[in-house]
Amino acid sequence: MKTVTLLRSLLLLSAALPAAALAQSLPAPAPAPAPETPASDTDGEIVVTGARLQAVREIEAKRKISVISDSISSDEIGTLPDFGLGEALQRVPGVSTIQNNARGEAQFLSIRGLNADYNLVQIDGVTLPANEIGRRNVSLDVIPSSLASRVEVYKSVTAAMNGNAIGGIANLRTRSAFDGNGKPFVGGRFDIGRYDFERTRGKETPSGQTELVASTTFGPEHKFGAVVSGSYFRRDSASLNSASDNYLYFDPTTGARLTSPANDVSNAFVAPDRRRWLHYDNVRQRYGVFGKLEFNDHKMFAAALTLADFRHTNDEERQSNLVVANTAVTAATNRYTNFSAVTASGGTVSNANAQVDLVNYYQTRRMRYADFHADLTPGDHIRADFGVNYAAATYRQDARLSTYRIANTNSLGYTYAITPGSFTYFNFAQPGYVAGASNYRQFEYGTNSDDNRETALTARGNIGVNMEADDRGFGVAAGGYARFLDRRYDFQVDNYRTNATSNYLLSAVLSPDSYMPYDGRGQALLLIDPDAARAAFDATRSGFTANPTNIGGSLQSDYTLTEDIYAGYAMMRYALDSARLSAGVRYEDTRLSTGSFALRGTTYTYGQQDQHYRNWLPSAQFDWDLTGKLRFRAAYSRTLGRPNYDDLAARETVNVNSSTGAISITSGNPTLKARRSDNYDLSLEYYVNRDILFSGALFQKDIANEIVTVRNQATELFDGTQQLVTRIRPVNTNASKVRGLELNAVVARMRFLPGPLDGLGFSANLTLLDPTPPSVTLADGVTRRRLSGLFESANTVANVKLFYTTGPLTLQSAWNHLSPILYSVSTSDPLGDRRYATSDLFDAQVRLIVNRHLTVVAQGKNLTNFRPQRLFGPGFGLLREEIDNGRAFYVGALVRY
Repeated sequence: MKTVTLLRSLLLLSAALPAAALAQSLPAPAPAPAPETPASDTDGEIVVTGARLQAVREIEAKRKISVISDSISSDEIGTLPDFGLGEALQRVPGVSTIQNNARGEAQFLSIRGLNADYNLVQIDGVTLPANEIGRRNVSLDVIPSSLASRVEVYKSVTAAMNGNAIGGIANLRTRSAFDGNGKPFVGGRFDIGRYDFERTRGKETPSGQTELVASTTFGPEHKFGAVVSGSYFRRDSASLNSASDNYLYFDPTTGARLTSPANDVSNAFVAPDRRRWLHYDNVRQRYGVFGKLEFNDHKMFAAALTLADFRHTNDEERQSNLVVANTAVTAATNRYTNFSAVTASGGTVSNANAQVDLVNYYQTRRMRYADFHADLTPGDHIRADFGVNYAAATYRQDARLSTYRIANTNSLGYTYAITPGSFTYFNFAQPGYVAGASNYRQFEYGTNSDDNRETALTARGNIGVNMEADDRGFGVAAGGYARFLDRRYDFQVDNYRTNATSNYLLSAVLSPDSYMPYDGRGQALLLIDPDAARAAFDATRSGFTANPTNIGGSLQSDYTLTEDIYAGYAMMRYALDSARLSAGVRYEDTRLSTGSFALRGTTYTYGQQDQHYRNWLPSAQFDWDLTGKLRFRAAYSRTLGRPNYDDLAARETVNVNSSTGAISITSGNPTLKARRSDNYDLSLEYYVNRDILFSGALFQKDIANEIVTVRNQATELFDGTQQLVTRIRPVNTNASKVRGLELNAVVARMRFLPGPLDGLGFSANLTLLDPTPPSVTLADGVTRRRLSGLFESANTVANVKLFYTTGPLTLQSAWNHLSPILYSVSTSDPLGDRRYATSDLFDAQVRLIVNRHLTVVAQGKNLTNFRPQRLFGPGFGLLREEIDNGRAFYVGALVRY
């Protein structure tokens, strides 16, 4: 322990002591084009702006980066041309994103269709701590797009790169004051807009964003530089989740009850046993500030000190209306007592219960970091760099809930109409009863909070001799890396249930606002007034009793985690004019410690678990210029995929769903092994000219120790009673294999067409996966079954961006396609597996250059009003949830000086 403390202290001094610094390097960046003036075509007409400028820069970067890669670049004002960082990255070949609960901005990055946990997001080569509960991933919606001058996605890696990257690495390169020959620059954007799905409650305000980037050089010989940027983003909108969470199965001949997997239900009649609407009012805001102070003597030494602070808040009001059938079974006939006249298209339910509930969430995610980095070039063929980074990421969520119920009653009887794959409609015999607020009695009121903090101290550096892109002959490089991570998670719950004699009704706190779902067929949602609910609880607290599970609930989820990683690498390179070969090996030593509470009898006892594992990670890269326009690349690497933090803590979190009474227990697994993958890549790139690129790549990943989160349902003794309990736990499975094909075309301008058609341009890419998914062991502990797909991975990813420029006008449209994605796995019933349906998003943008300082921009998002769906059941033919986010429309301007 003393040794680790001493090392941490030394690392804090490493910025001033280059000899003590450890190292890690990334491919050398391509020179950034000057932002002051849009690039010119050969005929002298200034036309290269927006999407065309972005395409030209992507082609240039792909050619100059030493590994198999693709990128997204800033536009003429120094920011990404799409609405945000996640939206921009979706245009990169083989890249897709995972949205925040399918309702917000793009949150996590997927490279080549693979699970976001396979990939690494870095800023200037440094992995920052995660600002999300559970996962290692950095949430992209916290990072402003103004931060990045270019995002490079490395799909093959060298020994000098972080080994925790099975899918690849996305590196955000920040702007330098010395870009564009160090000339002063001020640029920015602002826009204002609205979502056509407006907030139902609260005062609606416009959505929009504003970004400002400024840089300059100063001092003797302009050796000093400064970059500052600031951004603000606001999204004011609503979403609706239409859910049928569960289905029952009936013998089509006898009407008897069938259960899966005990019975074959492939030809059974199905009936939903619940209908739920969840309406979300959201105000999302993001604040970001970034500053960099630089020194460059233009000879042999350059250094930069960077400070950044990003914050994302989400003020969310979730209103839920639920109706649940009484699923009692008549044992003598093995039939559902309250279901009758069940057919393939509908049926009748005579008895049901209902619930109206409210949860207010206020969530804050924050990322702060300080980074010092220096480059030393003492000779023509020698380069060294070193740096130290300290970062802190926090996540805080406070929730306040209020629940009202109607017990099982014949007054809630209904008929239903069902179409597989679509939302189910309920027609009540007494519609006034389900809509009567005075029929709902309060069940509970409470608060809970999540508090997560993660800090990371990282040091890196390297030294290379004859390793630069223009060097020829033999070269060598070596370096090291160290990262000390500390994570703390705390959960607090304060829940109260009404006493048996209490009779507090929904009618006393009903909101005057109303909302009619698009799929409601005339049925409106009952909405709770949050202020009235809180005031009513404060005034009648004596009518409530504290939930006895509060103490355990506030301990069972908590955990601590420390992870220390030490790494070193050595590389060799041999370069000719037309071919380059590099090979190396990386060594990573990981020391992990987790601590959590476990229930022993009636007492929660704190325990600690440790892991220590070592990995040798070899890699090799070869690229060959077959002609002046045709380049061949080949690569091999071994990489890791470390488990998520929540998965590693030996804790058990018990959740009793206040809506349905369903019991689920989520537990960690401190024995989880890191994934390990052997990666093989081949790439062929054809650079027709500076405007046109065609490329194709084949890849294969052999992944050992795959990690899958499994769900198992079984009847067990819980709280003194035999009850159906769902247990959710991550496990290592057997090996999986991923083969893939990636095709990419970028045409910045079709000069070969007659005017005005020569203003057309496009970029298009397609990634196809042929996976061999892993197998999981079923609840019997013996039987194994192969999953229907890779976890959280799409087998097909496609992007098409078409743009047209004529004079000062640019029109741009973009389409993004994802095939179905498996996101939940059951070990007790394969029909319990869940996946996202096929996704298709379409956006468009119009730009008009008023003058060299001002460009007007209008854009629309999700113009086809696509609604994400989550499916399960036989052949994934049953709709579990459909989420309506609506379209969005913005108008604004780009400015530059």
